[in-house]
Amino acid sequence: MNKDHNVSEEQLNAFVDGELEPEETNTVFDEAEHSAELDQRLCKQRKLKELVKHAYREVPEPRRPSSVHRLPKSMFGLALVASVLLVLGAISGLLLHGYFEHGSINGGYAAAVNPNPAAATENYIIHVSSGDPERIGIALKKAQALLSSAEPGARRKVEVVANEQGLNLLRSDVTRFKDEISYLANERVVFYACSKTIQRLQEKGVEVKLVPEAIQGFTALDRVVLRMHEGWQYIKI
Repeated sequence: MNKDHNVSEEQLNAFVDGELEPEETNTVFDEAEHSAELDQRLCKQRKLKELVKHAYREVPEPRRPSSVHRLPKSMFGLALVASVLLVLGAISGLLLHGYFEHGSINGGYAAAVNPNPAAATENYIIHVSSGDPERIGIALKKAQALLSSAEPGARRKVEVVANEQGLNLLRSDVTRFKDEISYLANERVVFYACSKTIQRLQEKGVEVKLVPEAIQGFTALDRVVLRMHEGWQYIKI
């Protein structure tokens, strides 16, 4: 398989672990929107990491010694690794099958992680990283349009996550959009303020004041990845 040389394996691992700087994270997202191969790599890397964590969580507590002969610890470890590798191989095959069968949704990544493409049309997460008032205004209009375009009786969910300069949307002493935020929040749009962006600003001595509708405690990356794994569509503004 030819690899996308714009994103190294080290960057890919750091991206999945949420350790990249905001600018690098945006670069990976932008690359993923134009590279089906990178989308597939992101999906597989995330899935593999989760499976490995799950495998270790599922290891049973050791039993008390008994008359039954037990495998040496080294052999037990090898058996565990072999089992994990078998599971990973099976999952990788399923991911590849789903990717080519369902095609590309939002650059292909959402299709790869979402086994039911129809569900992805119901809910959306809008990522705002620009502090440009025009771009922010576009994001809010998009949120309203998504609510308005839902089928009658459909329960469409829309979330807006803001990081980097986009946090200006939710900073009460900076934003120009308090009325729009209040209106959309009443329409059940949820707004998230990236915890990493807040932390960086505070480390620089900036006092961060948020509008009351803003929810804290999540990074933009974690929120986007979570929702995409749940089948939501991702929109970058």
